[in-house]
Amino acid sequence: MESWERDDMVERFTLENAGYIAYSDMLDRLRTRFPSVPEWRLDQIVAAEHDAITGGILRIVPAEVESGAIEMLAREVESDGREDTLSDDGEVA
Repeated sequence: MESWERDDMVERFTLENAGYIAYSDMLDRLRTRFPSVPEWRLDQIVAAEHDAITGGILRIVPAEVESGAIEMLAREVESDGREDTLSDDGEVA
């Protein structure tokens, strides 16, 4: 058997090991960490971070998208000083 035909030559990895996370899991963590931020705003920030990193839409995202979204949300919540400025219907309260 040739060396290139051997199955053990293929390196197996999980999505997490490759730096990807499930989109829905990330949103759950963001909702838990930023409960006062409306879902539409979380989606908006995650989409912006994802597009900045990948330029496309996927159901798995690079782990850096969550880190970037956390940074942006933390700055937004801290700079407002009020967590009730955004409502779930997409309007500023």
